[in-house]
Amino acid sequence: SSHFGSSSALGPAAVHLRSRPSVRWPSGRRRLARRSRPRRQAEQMEKTAVTALCWVPKGKITMRRPQADNDGDEEELRDAAAELSAAGAASSVERARATATAVTEGLEEFDLENYDDDEDNQDGMQFFSVLKADGELARETDPYLKGDPDSESEDDFDEIKPEDPVFVAVSCEEDSCQLEVYVFDEDEANMYVHHDVMLNAYPLCVEWLSSAGGASEGSFGAVGLIDHSIQIWDLEEMEPMEPVKALGTAKKQKGKAKKKRGGVSGLGASGMAKAHDGPVLCLHGSAFNRNVLASGSADEVLKVWDVSENRCIHSYSHHDSKVQCVRWHPTEQAVLLSAAFDRRLALLDVRQPGAAAMTELPAEAESAIWSRHRPFECLASVDNGGVACYDVRKIVGKEDGQRLWTLMAHDVACTSVQDAPTKDLLITAGLDGQAKVWNTAASAPSLALGKDLKAGPLFTCQSSPDAPGLVCFGGKCPVMWDLSSEQLLVDAFGFGAAKTA
Repeated sequence: SSHFGSSSALGPAAVHLRSRPSVRWPSGRRRLARRSRPRRQAEQMEKTAVTALCWVPKGKITMRRPQADNDGDEEELRDAAAELSAAGAASSVERARATATAVTEGLEEFDLENYDDDEDNQDGMQFFSVLKADGELARETDPYLKGDPDSESEDDFDEIKPEDPVFVAVSCEEDSCQLEVYVFDEDEANMYVHHDVMLNAYPLCVEWLSSAGGASEGSFGAVGLIDHSIQIWDLEEMEPMEPVKALGTAKKQKGKAKKKRGGVSGLGASGMAKAHDGPVLCLHGSAFNRNVLASGSADEVLKVWDVSENRCIHSYSHHDSKVQCVRWHPTEQAVLLSAAFDRRLALLDVRQPGAAAMTELPAEAESAIWSRHRPFECLASVDNGGVACYDVRKIVGKEDGQRLWTLMAHDVACTSVQDAPTKDLLITAGLDGQAKVWNTAASAPSLALGKDLKAGPLFTCQSSPDAPGLVCFGGKCPVMWDLSSEQLLVDAFGFGAAKTA
């Protein structure tokens, strides 16, 4: 949102952080472009930024290679080559016979046809026996070699195994914006870009969906963009030319416009339908129905979409400034949480549009979440570095004591707050480049561990829903921090069955 400015590509990097910060270059993969600093620093150090990311649930993505459309051209080339070969075949045979005759003249005296029966040559045959034995060993399969070594296919590269951790990141460079699908290799403690998608505008948020309205489920990425659009991309397509859907209605374009990559046919030069009247700042899909998507925008409006029908089913205007974050409740199907730059947090039952319950925030909102372990609590981070926890029952009842605790987590904006599958564990990230882990077992959080991730200002973080200790951050590049590699955190939280919900 307000933290992202102009950018230019600098040195690429992909980072995975264990107990010590380390930078790893994905071997044999396309390297990542570095990411940008906040707008106020963009003039001095122009870079790009990982503006948002989200995890794909394990086993929810498989790959399809695009079908080649040049089969006809290849067949024509083969026919032409065959004709040329046939035309020159006769003359080639004659030349070969003449050459063979010239080479073999004078060799009759050596009696080469009976060479193997000569006793003087038996010692030399041992050399060929050794070659034969070595050849048999060479044909044996190397037990440590994966895949077919003689195959030139890219199937091994394209495959994403059901157990592979996968996440999606959106970012922007000086002349291009992209959505990238990452695979994290747990054995190698490394990650790489599996494939990417070119976008036609600056991406601000991303959310995973299991459906885009088709008959069967799949794996889709919903991207909110600065051009007021929401694009739905098929993550299982290696080289998509356009999204499968763009939410909202298309703007009418004057004159004819050329179609470009990243645009939907028939929607004009901008390439996208209009979902809001301002940049789309946040997205969140319902856990109960993945065809239902909530969006918040700089136009101060929160919308609920039926993705299958490409229709806005609810629109809410209870905020007086940019809607920075929106979250569906994990167990209450109709309840939404929103927070905005008007320094207010709202609780909304979508069945009662005019009954939003509001409470004050310490500063402008940066992020907000529901507590997965305490369903009656929610948390919000703000731009003065603070984090606040609220009792939603008291907000709805307009009672005193709505704010349970306040934490000054960072000296600058706390861009993200996340909990994890491990109980009592809270993670924050800030523009100071620090990632911090907090213990919330007591009445107020206590700092368990803080670390500079060496990735510049951090704009986002997401904890893995499948791995209790795996957390991904977005700064100049994606950073993976395996909390279970920190002995201090293992002692504090266990990361075992007893501590994981």
